[in-house]
Amino acid sequence: MKILGIGNAIVDVICKVNEDYISANNLEKGTMKLIFDENHFKKLLSNLNIEKTISGGSVANSIVGLSQLTNEVGFIGKVNDDDLGQKYEDGLIKENVKYLYSKKNESIPTGSCLILITPDSERTMCTYLGTAGKINDNDIDAKIVKNAEITFL
Repeated sequence: MKILGIGNAIVDVICKVNEDYISANNLEKGTMKLIFDENHFKKLLSNLNIEKTISGGSVANSIVGLSQLTNEVGFIGKVNDDDLGQKYEDGLIKENVKYLYSKKNESIPTGSCLILITPDSERTMCTYLGTAGKINDNDIDAKIVKNAEITFL
C-alpha cells in the first residue's frame, strides 16, 4: 500500500435544523463544540432527522482525497461494532479505501460529529469522540505500518 492513514474515525451525521434548535440547546451557531458526555450527545441527536452519514475525521478525509487521486490507500481508526461503526467501514470501502481495523464490541460507541445545518446553510458541529479517541498501539498492526510507503497521522 502506498499511503496509510491512522486517525480518529468519526462518522459525520448531517441534520437540518431550525434556528430554535441551536438556541434551545445552548449552541453557538457556526462553531464546533466537543461533547464529552455520551448522554448529552444522544440527547442532542434524539429528535433529529438524519439526512446523511459520511465517514469522516481529518486523516480519513485526507485519505479519501488521496484515493480519489488514484493512490492505493488504507486507514486505521477505532470504531465500535455498532450501526455507526458499520456505516463508517462501508463509507470508506465505497471510496476505495482499505479499512484496516477489526471492529470489536467496545464499551463506548463509535465517534460521531453532529453537523447541524440551519436554513441559511450555516453549520454548527458537535463532536463526540467516542471510541475513536481510545485508539492505541493494540489497535494497529505493525506489519501494515511497515509495509506502507507513507504513514499519515
